Amino acid sequence: MKKLGFAVVVIAASLAGCSSNTQQDNYREASFELCNTEVDLYSVSDDGRVRIGCADGSKFALDSEETLTTMRDINIDYCDGEGLGKFNETSKYYSFKCKSGTLLNISK
Repeated sequence: MKKLGFAVVVIAASLAGCSSNTQQDNYREASFELCNTEVDLYSVSDDGRVRIGCADGSKFALDSEETLTTMRDINIDYCDGEGLGKFNETSKYYSFKCKSGTLLNISK
């Protein structure tokens, strides 16, 4: 019975450690979604800015997790999940290019 109790504690501790998703995990996971290919470069600077370089030459620089969420939504809604080739954010618009070549500007 003691072995069963110990096994339950070990499993619970393992699951608790795996279930916490940090901001870094979210960025890393999204980098594969946005590239839709191999990720050549993934770095986080001291100021928290994330840079992603894809194997096909696409590059992204993210200032916030909010921008990441927007990019993921755009990839799904406008690019059918095929990945982004370019992305730019201004105060009024998002400009992006899907891997298929579709170039769009949408208002915020």
